[in-house]
Amino acid sequence: MKFKLRSLIVTVYIPAFLTAACAGMLAPTIPAKVDLIGGASFIIGLAVGAQGLGEAIFSIPTGLLINKYGNKKIMVSGMIGLSFFGFLSGLSENNLTLYFSLFSLGIFYGFFSLSRHSFLTQIVPVEFRGKAFSRFGGINRIGWFVGPVAGGYTASSLGVDIPFYIISGIAIFTAILIYFSHEPINQSDNLEEGSAPQSIRSLLVEHKKSFIFGGAGQFIMQFLRQCRHVLIPIWAFSIGLEVEQLGLIQSISSAVDMTLFYPVGIIMDRYGRKWTSVPSIILLSIGFIALIYSNTFLGLVAVGMLLGFANGLGSGAMLTLGSDLSPKVNPGSFLGIWRLFGWSGNSAGGPVSGAIAQSFTVATSSISVSAIGLVGVLLFSFFIPETLKRTE
Repeated sequence: MKFKLRSLIVTVYIPAFLTAACAGMLAPTIPAKVDLIGGASFIIGLAVGAQGLGEAIFSIPTGLLINKYGNKKIMVSGMIGLSFFGFLSGLSENNLTLYFSLFSLGIFYGFFSLSRHSFLTQIVPVEFRGKAFSRFGGINRIGWFVGPVAGGYTASSLGVDIPFYIISGIAIFTAILIYFSHEPINQSDNLEEGSAPQSIRSLLVEHKKSFIFGGAGQFIMQFLRQCRHVLIPIWAFSIGLEVEQLGLIQSISSAVDMTLFYPVGIIMDRYGRKWTSVPSIILLSIGFIALIYSNTFLGLVAVGMLLGFANGLGSGAMLTLGSDLSPKVNPGSFLGIWRLFGWSGNSAGGPVSGAIAQSFTVATSSISVSAIGLVGVLLFSFFIPETLKRTE
């Protein structure tokens, strides 16, 4: 039976949009909640990072659970946990309870996101993965574009706790949707019988090249992506722009980013994965150099559009690469380790670029980030294999 991408709409793409919108709703709501409770800037930073920390710390255990219980059970469990701790976050009246709730929410969001990656890896044939994952990445971007607006409006008009309760309800709806949805045919069913999941140690030994080079490449890609969100605002304020102008620049950049996921998937499946990942990281690096020459609002709009275009070229690229490099049977543990590299790069980008900018100058930080991007270009060009050819 030939695989159809439309078979993923109910099982993967609708839940992906809903969960991305939920995550986006948290962006303005968490700082507002901490401010209402009574917390300093440092506490806001801790609260904002709690979800990502929970997801990262439990990424490898989550992979082991996926291998033991299967993708669908962990996806549903993730949504139930997300609903519970989302509701508890809304009820929280002190920073300790809120932090615990957000940290736990991150764990269960990791349940869902990692099992969804593993699920796609197992059901999508190699020749469809670029399109499947790029659309997945694009839908997540759309959800993240819609979510902050909805969260901010709801928090300001109905109360700061209401977005948490909405997220809780959406998570339950998503759990029901996944539980009753029809699963596409698993492309690895014929391989799974009698197969025992590998230990973490044996995975690290067997796939050491994938983790050393591919993991490093993903770390750098996610590092560069996160640096955008720090360096653009810092530079905007340094040249005298207002918050409203910064918001417009970021919105335009996000809009450009969202438009590329469809053609990117076709390119990855037709020509190879490197045809999008290498240009993406090159243009990201160029964008950070161009940043220091943009001294006007329109100039920064142009740089924002370039960085958005560069990021859009990488829609689903790291998800596809991780799937291609993972073992055909029981990929959950491999993907748990793989996601840890991505999260590490994502979490390091902001603090590192911000620290360099504060200690030296924004220009020094931009040039340093661009130099790190050059290392990524070398990795993707010469050390990371073209996985489309490798798996054919």
